[in-house]
Amino acid sequence: MFTGISGHDRPQRVHHIKYLPPGALPEGGVPAWSVGGDGSTTRSVSGGSIAAWSVADAGEWRKAGVPAVLAPVLGGWLLAVLVVTAYVLLFGLSSASGAWRDGLGGGTDWLRYPGVVLLTALPLWYRYVPVAVLPAALFVAVEAALLAARTGDIDRSATAGYLVVLAVCALSATGGGLRLRARRRQRALALAAAGERRFPPPRGVPESDGHRGHAQVYLGLVLCLAGLAILTDGLVEDLTSGGVGYDAIGQQRVCLVLLVAGTTFAGWGQLAYRAARRLHEEDQPALIVGVRTGADGRHWVYPDARTPSAPPLLPYVPRGRDTRTRTRLLGSGSVYAEGNGHHDIDPRREPFEAILYGTPTEGDEVVLEYACAEYHRHQEMGRMYAAVTTVLLRPDRHHGLGVWKPVDGAARRRERLREAREQAERDRAASERAKREAEERRRNPPRPSPDRSSGSGGSGRYSSGGGCGSGCGSSCGGCGGD
Repeated sequence: MFTGISGHDRPQRVHHIKYLPPGALPEGGVPAWSVGGDGSTTRSVSGGSIAAWSVADAGEWRKAGVPAVLAPVLGGWLLAVLVVTAYVLLFGLSSASGAWRDGLGGGTDWLRYPGVVLLTALPLWYRYVPVAVLPAALFVAVEAALLAARTGDIDRSATAGYLVVLAVCALSATGGGLRLRARRRQRALALAAAGERRFPPPRGVPESDGHRGHAQVYLGLVLCLAGLAILTDGLVEDLTSGGVGYDAIGQQRVCLVLLVAGTTFAGWGQLAYRAARRLHEEDQPALIVGVRTGADGRHWVYPDARTPSAPPLLPYVPRGRDTRTRTRLLGSGSVYAEGNGHHDIDPRREPFEAILYGTPTEGDEVVLEYACAEYHRHQEMGRMYAAVTTVLLRPDRHHGLGVWKPVDGAARRRERLREAREQAERDRAASERAKREAEERRRNPPRPSPDRSSGSGGSGRYSSGGGCGSGCGSSCGGCGGD
């Protein structure tokens, strides 16, 4: 059980608790988000009976997502491959060295440069800034279609390159639109499962809207300003060249990289900042979910912490500045004895229960509140506290987590006590070894080494007080005296 901790037995480690105790739930309880069972079921939470999601409802939430080929990560890589292919066809295999510049080859083309920048940015924007994909894809598609229609002025490689550009625009616009639609549908399904009641954020939650996305926005602005400065320099040189074709391709390439990276960072940071603002500006719906830690440090949100076959849904990466432990004492005593599910677990092997404030949708920011236990060094007693973390949900899909098996609380306690005894034995052996080494050094202090210069006519470091310092051992006051 959990009991008090004396002042000299300080906690050493935080352990995640399998199930939330009644003291961790908001007043009135929250609905459980579950894929377990066979249809609509009920579950007793905080003294009340609350309907849980059915298997069909949870399946609808998963079906609302985009197809795997259009997922943010995989879709972004697919677009990047197509963009590279288009560049090879347009600038590598085309007989006209300036295929995108209408094959003129004289001077620097500035009119079609925005299309090149937007085409290059599409894969990154698709991954991080999907709201900007549709207008960018439409702009590039119109320009590429007009150039591809002029088949008499360009060769087959350039025509094929423009067709690949059109495919990139169509794929990115379709995927971006489906992703935004999937977010709306999944958010609506989550709100329907949570019910109409809204809850204020729990006590001690970090205010992430004061820093979320700021670093990305500032970095993006710096990169964009640097790129525009370089591009402006090339444009001024071209305008003042006196009619001679000035080659500003170098400035355009450097600015291309800076603009693509800068706009991606700035848009990514702005979306993260807006998500944090939405979370903290108003009360949020709440759901009971499961959380499991992956081998790579990502934490995965599960439908619940009770159904071993339930797949993980969305990941997040917790940060120290966004996590608060021991926000409030949940209690101690016989109410948290063994057998009632309030035992600690290894979060890498099975999920623990948490309350999710917000909507479980990629790109949204949520607050997770869960229970942790702290034991003193003897690992026999401890206290249970609430912990909260504010996180931004990621769109990743690959998790590498298999089906988990629940660990019995008594077995987990025996394992924890065994690990504590082994650690105590190691600490005791290390302490005794250090004491023996210290005692050995005290009994046998190291002898000082004699100064080598004492035998070569110099002043001796350990010479006697009345000698001449030459090493002769005489007390006459000088060598050669009788």
